[in-house]
Amino acid sequence: MSNDVTLLPKLAGVCGWPIHHSLSPVIHNYWLKESGLSGAYIPFVVRPDEAKRAFQSLKQTSISGVNVTLPLKREAFLAADECTPEAKKLGVANCLYKRDGKLIGHNTDLEGFTRPLLKHFDAKRLAHSSVLLVGAGGAAKAVIGALLSLNVPEIRVVNRTDEKAEKLVESLNLPSVVFTPWSDKQNYVVPSDILVNATSAGMAGYPALDISLTGMNKDSLVYDLIYTPRVTPLLKDAQKQGCKTLGGLEMLIAQARPSFRLFFGETASPDSDPSEVLYSALKSGIR
Repeated sequence: MSNDVTLLPKLAGVCGWPIHHSLSPVIHNYWLKESGLSGAYIPFVVRPDEAKRAFQSLKQTSISGVNVTLPLKREAFLAADECTPEAKKLGVANCLYKRDGKLIGHNTDLEGFTRPLLKHFDAKRLAHSSVLLVGAGGAAKAVIGALLSLNVPEIRVVNRTDEKAEKLVESLNLPSVVFTPWSDKQNYVVPSDILVNATSAGMAGYPALDISLTGMNKDSLVYDLIYTPRVTPLLKDAQKQGCKTLGGLEMLIAQARPSFRLFFGETASPDSDPSEVLYSALKSGIR
């Protein structure tokens, strides 16, 4: 009698409404192939009104875990039996996985944002940096959480709708997070060490972000969370100014790495870069 143990392929996926646009299957299946693991990562269509039941039923399936996209991140957080500190900090979960019979809610956006950033700015410099953050939605909240974890002393939040930015800042009630009116944004571009775009402005099919980078220091970094197009109008402007630039694809890949480890029990190699595969998918019309 053989003592060999046959391990069943692991199954994971991504839930959303809609979900056809998600690049997560491209990333995870690329890593599965590269690592030689037996498994699959597939998209699951989950309507918002079915989300709670769908998430709670994960414990009765062989699915090891799922990523969660908008508009279901809050529902995922509420459906979890327990949540990690990262998820609690943001009040949303973009990752659900099973551990000891329980459904755990996690958020990988903080790591996704910080990992690429630390390649350009070390922790010591970040602790003395000023950030101008454009946006006041869920992505902006994740950025603020990440920057606070890195001890950034000044985060100025601007948004085309002043009321939304002011509400976000007031909800945090932290001296290091400051509301700045949209009309005053240009006054803080040049003094900022980092400018982050956490809006849809500049995405394919959307108007470019209405902000000028003229005079920005060459040691400054412009971080655009958008990844379609690959080089946004904002990043093109930053390159003309000689600034450092960082695109949204790096964050997308970085936030997927911890999920892959949780779902499949292996760490994707740091040298395993799915960037070109992702852009081939984009060109072929996934998004």
